[in-house]
Amino acid sequence: MNDESDAEQFVPTCPYCGSQDVELESAFGSEISKSQYYCNGCHTMFERLKYDGERPDTGR
Repeated sequence: MNDESDAEQFVPTCPYCGSQDVELESAFGSEISKSQYYCNGCHTMFERLKYDGERPDTGR
């Protein structure tokens, strides 16, 4: 598997109702490190941190 297909297959879970029937509303939320999603189950917006589990290369 490659990294692109893993990212496309990820579906966040709504923190309010637990539904996975969510849509990406915006690639950027209140901070550049967050994405905004809309839950079709409870009709609520929520944000999720963008984190792939790997430490970024800081050049140090």
